[in-house]
Amino acid sequence: MKNERISIKNKTFELNESNDIYMTLNFPILSNDVNYNNLQFTDDFINGIVENKEKYIGIPLVVNREKLESAEYDKLGHELKNGQLLTDQVGSHVDFWTEEIDGALCLMSSIRVMKRFPNVCNAIIELYDNGDLESSCEVLVSEYLEITEDKVRKVHYNGGKNVYIGSAIVSEPAETRSRATLLVAEAYEKDIEEKEGNSLPKNFNKGNNISYHGSLEINALKLEDVSNQIYNKLNPIDAKTGDRKYNFWIRDIFVEYTIVEDWDNYKELYKIPYSIVNDEVILAEKPQWQKGYLGFVPEGLNMDQLQLEMVELNTEITKLKEEVHSHMNNEELQAELSTKEVEIAEFITKVDDLEKKVKELSETIVSQESTKKELEEKVTELNTAIEELSKYKEQVETAEKEAKVKEINEKYSKLLPEEVLNAETTQSLINELDVAELNELVVNEVAKQKNEIEVNQKGDSDVLISSKQPENLLPSDIVSKYDLSI
Repeated sequence: MKNERISIKNKTFELNESNDIYMTLNFPILSNDVNYNNLQFTDDFINGIVENKEKYIGIPLVVNREKLESAEYDKLGHELKNGQLLTDQVGSHVDFWTEEIDGALCLMSSIRVMKRFPNVCNAIIELYDNGDLESSCEVLVSEYLEITEDKVRKVHYNGGKNVYIGSAIVSEPAETRSRATLLVAEAYEKDIEEKEGNSLPKNFNKGNNISYHGSLEINALKLEDVSNQIYNKLNPIDAKTGDRKYNFWIRDIFVEYTIVEDWDNYKELYKIPYSIVNDEVILAEKPQWQKGYLGFVPEGLNMDQLQLEMVELNTEITKLKEEVHSHMNNEELQAELSTKEVEIAEFITKVDDLEKKVKELSETIVSQESTKKELEEKVTELNTAIEELSKYKEQVETAEKEAKVKEINEKYSKLLPEEVLNAETTQSLINELDVAELNELVVNEVAKQKNEIEVNQKGDSDVLISSKQPENLLPSDIVSKYDLSI
């Protein structure tokens, strides 16, 4: 049989606020019961997805954003037009597991919905509040296990040949048990809306403010954005339960490192270097963390003990001086006083050495900043040179494309009727150099002259799309080109 793409529509099961970057959406994708579309997934298929979930992590959650943000909730679908699914990605799958719901084995998924689309998030919450938040999964089926006498199509894992390829937010469900049961979104308004005049959540950073030092000048992130990512990486949220595990709270954020304190162990601090790659904060591995104490005195230097001993010595000296004033001729007291003054001098020397080390560290930091500035200037020069060269590159590429467009136009003028060739969509394909689409257009025109296409008037809600093109007509790379993930 030809590969078929099948959609199964569900309502979401759980929506949970996570952090400033995304919110987590948990829901059942499908079950092993026969659904309204007369389709049944086997336990083998469900367990196969879970056992091989690393293959499916990252596939998209999509929706027609324009309709969703315009509150056209009754018109949401797969937007299948001319063999293409024209929906927009708003999230991605990050985990899969199984649960038994109402006696049926269900394939569950955790999806992160990006908060960069606040109107989408608002619409999702509105749909939930109205009991209308529904999804449609899509499965690429290369072969059914069987089709029963009652026309029930059974889908098995088939050694990984039948695969789950994505979900869409749609208008109508096919899974009866998929109605949402939980929505925790109190923190959502704090994350998305303006925070001016609002206090931070009570438990955020253990109730402490974060001190920022310096600024990021060559990156799209601000230090406040960096601290949010660091906080969420150090104190992750369980995607299934929505509970946060508290490990550290942040004292200071610098341009290249952060100082954090153990959540439960007072005064146990860590200096953690970090880097930024494509606007994502990458924390150093734990072996690179430097352990220290309050004020971040490096481990091994007991500053508290030094200060305690100095206080004790000063107390003794004060006491001795008072005794000396009352017993000026007491040689024993004078000798003891001299000894204590020598000890004080030694401590002063230690303090001077520490101040010297601090000064050397400060000079090193200044030197590093100077080197960094020089490198940034070189980067700026290189970027300027690249911009100048890019102008010439664009001219060459434009000339090459014009030549290719002319060549393709001449070629397909011999293969396509004039009205088809001059159509806006055909000219668009020519300008985009989309030979694969043009080849398919030629095939379709030839087919029109030979056969009438049977139109399936069945009317069920499954979306069935051939994902395998005739091998004797189109190149093999077209198959992968039209294996769209939604």
